[in-house]
Amino acid sequence: MGNIKFEGSPPYALPIAQYVMARAEGAVVEMTLEVITPGKEPSIVPIKVQMTLDSARSLRAQLQPAITMAEVHQRQ
Repeated sequence: MGNIKFEGSPPYALPIAQYVMARAEGAVVEMTLEVITPGKEPSIVPIKVQMTLDSARSLRAQLQPAITMAEVHQRQ
C-alpha cells in the first residue's frame, strides 16, 4: 500500500476525483476515488477508503444536500 505525502504548508490543494466507485467489502463499504496527482508527470492514482455501515449511511445522507448546494453555486 502506498503513502499519501503532503508537501509544503497547509492548507493543501485538494485533489478532484475523476472517478468514484463504492462496493461492499465484507461488512464494510469500500470507496475508491481516482485522483490526478500533480507534478512533472501527472498520473491518476486510486485512493481507497473503507468505512463502517454507519459512516456510509451518514455519507449517503450528506451527499444529496451537498450536491444541491454545489449545483446552486455552479449556476451562479
